[in-house]
Amino acid sequence: MKTLDNYWVFVCNPKKWAIDRFLEAGIVQDTWGVRPSDQQYFSPGQLAIIRVGIDHRNMQELNGRPKLKPGIYAICLVESVALPGKGSAGEFWASANLREPGWPTVKIRYLRAYLHNPLTIDSIKAQCPTISPLLLNGFQASSFPINAQDFHEILSLLGEEQDELPIPNEPILTTLKQLAQLEQHYLYAAPEVREIISRRIERGAIGDLVKKTNHYECQLCKALGREPVAFCKPDGQPYVEAHHVVPVAQGQVGSLSAANVISVCANHHRQLHYGGVNVQIGVNQFLVSLPEAEIRIPRFQVDQ
Repeated sequence: MKTLDNYWVFVCNPKKWAIDRFLEAGIVQDTWGVRPSDQQYFSPGQLAIIRVGIDHRNMQELNGRPKLKPGIYAICLVESVALPGKGSAGEFWASANLREPGWPTVKIRYLRAYLHNPLTIDSIKAQCPTISPLLLNGFQASSFPINAQDFHEILSLLGEEQDELPIPNEPILTTLKQLAQLEQHYLYAAPEVREIISRRIERGAIGDLVKKTNHYECQLCKALGREPVAFCKPDGQPYVEAHHVVPVAQGQVGSLSAANVISVCANHHRQLHYGGVNVQIGVNQFLVSLPEAEIRIPRFQVDQ
């Protein structure tokens, strides 16, 4: 099961957990305790922002550090479903506020950190006063969902491009079985994550498999009776590109698979993305409506 938009806010109380010292340490992977009522909605590939609340630490606890301003201090990638945690311990935790064993916990990866230039809540209120009140005013919980519009507003205020987030590389895919496992793993991922993964599939071994099966020809040019090879690379191999017919951001099952990939020339690839081309999807073929003709393209057979 998934949330409506697959984005989260993780709430941090610096008096309980010293996020400033944690971010200074440059740690990339960690875990986060989430609300028990949220645990069923977490899935790998979702995105989250970390919101720091009012810093109530005393001088001894700060140990010479300045108090943190309430705001956004990191963007994270969820890397697992929620599982019973083993409890919390370590140098960043206040001894009186440890997370109890069994509390639902997700694995996360820090994609961006803003310790020295956080997006303050005051700045958000001034620029986006209609954003989620929970985000603006605080919420006494470890996690809560946020809708896509509010998440992208935060990204914009942070100066981040949503398609340039540093999503970690996946293992190289060489078989259709591995591709099916990857799709299942990221079934409820955020659209940005699915798009990045799709580009890696198109440019990786699975995209190469589809192109090789189609003899490195543009399937649209061939169906139109045109020369299906635009040019050859220096090694003599015809140049062609792989294209996902169903945009993977829509989250449809099968959209990452090889059966959703066709081989096309660079011109047709751009036309499919930006030319308003209508494509009807059948079990064994795609019906592509181009301005000059309506053509049928057979789908890649996954048993090849």
